[in-house]
Amino acid sequence: MRVFAIGATGVLGQRLVPLLLGRGHDVVVMAPGDRLERLPGGVRAVDADLLDPGITEVLTGELAGVDVVVNAATAIPRDFGAPGAWERNTQLRRDGTVRVLNAVLAAGVPAVVQMSVTMAYADGGDAWLTEQASFDPDPARGSIVEPVAAMEKAVVEIGGDRVAWSILRGARFVGAGTAQDAIRARLKEGTLHAHPDDRYTSLVHVADFATAVVAAVERRVSRVVLNIADEPLLVADYLGRLAEHDGAPAPGTSTEAVREVSHRVSSAAARELLDWQPKTGVLPDGESPL
Repeated sequence: MRVFAIGATGVLGQRLVPLLLGRGHDVVVMAPGDRLERLPGGVRAVDADLLDPGITEVLTGELAGVDVVVNAATAIPRDFGAPGAWERNTQLRRDGTVRVLNAVLAAGVPAVVQMSVTMAYADGGDAWLTEQASFDPDPARGSIVEPVAAMEKAVVEIGGDRVAWSILRGARFVGAGTAQDAIRARLKEGTLHAHPDDRYTSLVHVADFATAVVAAVERRVSRVVLNIADEPLLVADYLGRLAEHDGAPAPGTSTEAVREVSHRVSSAAARELLDWQPKTGVLPDGESPL
C-alpha cells in the first residue's frame, strides 16, 4: 500500500517508518524540513507543516493515489506546566486535523489512522478504562483534554461510509527519547517520588505502539477507537522498578509530589481487533519487559 504519514519523524516515526518499509509499503512522510533528515532511505519526503497557509490544497495534491493516511502530527511539550506549552499541540489537533481530513475527502483517500492519547481520560481510580470511559471534565486539564476531544470528533464526523477511519489512543510513551528519560534522570538524582495517593499509570513503548499502527494500516479496521497500552502498573511500583533497573535510589513517597491521574487502561479491544500484543515492555530499550 501507499502510506502517507504526517509527522512521523520523531520517536514514533523512527520505529514506524522502518516497520512500514520492511513490510513492503510505499511510504511518504510529511513534516517540517528540519525534521526530514531523520528519515531512512527509500522514503519520499514532503517539506510542509499542517499549520502552513494553503496546506489543505498542498495535501490534496500530495494525497492522489494514497491508500491510507497516518496522522501522527503532535507537539507534546516536555514541560507540561510551562507557559504556552500546549499552544502548538492544540493548533495541530484542532486545526491541523481538520485540514488533513478535508484533503483526505478531496483526494478520495479510502482510509485514515489517527493518533490520539489516553491521557485525556478522567481519573478512574482502580477501575479499568475502556474506550467508552469519559474524558476528564476538570478545567485544570482542559489544555490537554479539549484538543483531543475536538480532534477525535472531527475524525468521527468524517463518516465511515466515506473513509475507513480508526483512532488509536496511545498510553504515555516510554523508551529512548521519550519523557521516560527525564524520569530516569530525576530518579538518579533522588528528586522524584510518588504521591501517597497515586494509583495506576498506563504506558506503552513507542516500538509497541508502532506495531499497532502498522496493524491498523494493514487490517483497515473502520469506525473504531482503540486503546493502545501495556499492562497498567501502580505508580510506586513502576518508579521503584525503574529505579532498581538503573541502580538509582528507591523513590519512596511524598505528599509534596504531584499526584498522578489514575489511568488503568484496558487494551482488550486492540488485542482482539488488531491481534496486537506489547512485546518490548516499559523498561528502557533493549531490556526485558517488567
